[in-house]
Amino acid sequence: MRSCLRISPHPTPIGSRPRPRTGFLCFNDELLIVEDRRMRDDWFRRKTWTAKDREDFFARLQRSRGVLHKVQYARIQAYELLTTRTPKAYSAALELLDLILADWREDAQLASVYHHRAECFAGLGDVPRALDAYRQVFRTQRTRKGELTMAHLDFGWLVATTPLPDCYDEALGLLNEFTHNGFPVHQYRAGAIRALIFAARGQREQARGYAQLALQAAAARHSGFRYHAKLGLVKSPDEKVYKRLKLLADQ
Repeated sequence: MRSCLRISPHPTPIGSRPRPRTGFLCFNDELLIVEDRRMRDDWFRRKTWTAKDREDFFARLQRSRGVLHKVQYARIQAYELLTTRTPKAYSAALELLDLILADWREDAQLASVYHHRAECFAGLGDVPRALDAYRQVFRTQRTRKGELTMAHLDFGWLVATTPLPDCYDEALGLLNEFTHNGFPVHQYRAGAIRALIFAARGQREQARGYAQLALQAAAARHSGFRYHAKLGLVKSPDEKVYKRLKLLADQ
């Protein structure tokens, strides 16, 4: 696996001040950086979104130079907000992502924008809109070959755990289309999705095999990267899913 698969929502925007770092890897649609605390203080990486936060962000965004800067700042901020996983933050992130699509579509990394929108809708419990947004990701990735995300795993997880039986074939097909040999957490999620879907269909042998593969990935203690041995490990798996996998692996 290449150490970096995509442009991430966590790059240093062009023209902004240099920031100390010791290395990076792209992982799960974000740039993992060995950083010091000063890197967390950027105005476009807020974890809160009060009226003052919003006003200050848009004032700074308006003053920033060039469309590419604006797109990057807005997408990074949307990502930071959605990771807090609150309804208010999801709605705020959607405002920023919709702004990108309305004003700067041609300059945006569309696959990541659609992926973030899907995550927001899923977090808000709007499954139909989440599925539509995920499908926009896949359509984009088929035409923009350089834009890769882990949306196929998020889509498959939503389908397998909700569950959404009408989407089982689609989820399995997307795993085959987009999955790469990656970090243990990616292998775990792909194996778990397949195991849960095959179990739901009564295909016990396939379910057992994929459950065992998922558990092996969950037990991994090394990422496979020499200098980032602890990146991408399965640290806190969903308890309900993990227990289900253990049952399937032993059946």
